[in-house]
Amino acid sequence: MTNDTTPARARIRVRTAAAAAAALSVALLASGCAFIQQHVGDAWSVTYEVSVDQPVGAELTGTRFDGADARGDEVTTQDVGPVRTATAQDGGSSWEAESIVLAQGQASVTATPAPGATATCRILLDGTREIATATSASPGAPVECTVDTPRFD
Repeated sequence: MTNDTTPARARIRVRTAAAAAAALSVALLASGCAFIQQHVGDAWSVTYEVSVDQPVGAELTGTRFDGADARGDEVTTQDVGPVRTATAQDGGSSWEAESIVLAQGQASVTATPAPGATATCRILLDGTREIATATSASPGAPVECTVDTPRFD
């Protein structure tokens, strides 16, 4: 007696193995491209600035921003929590952070000033070129700047 199901089972196993190998190849290619882009893609030095209409030492809460510490590091949202302003300007003060963001990647900063204070955020490329700005809607309300960075010049 012959068993006609053996060749059919073998074909199913081969097809399943081929489909799994193809899926694994696609996953590796996709993650590999992201890895390569992260390490050699165009990137901006981004300065996040949040200023308040209070003197140096004013507290900002819920402070977070997007970016990487160094080129090749993964871009993450960095939650720095409560911070104090340090730099004085025009009767107010500000807090700053620098980060690395890939070209055409999202740059974002959020902070909440103390009750009664108004905050303004700015996102600067290479410390000079402003690409986003916003002011809190009312005293004590959070402020958020979010923008996709431009293609690298």
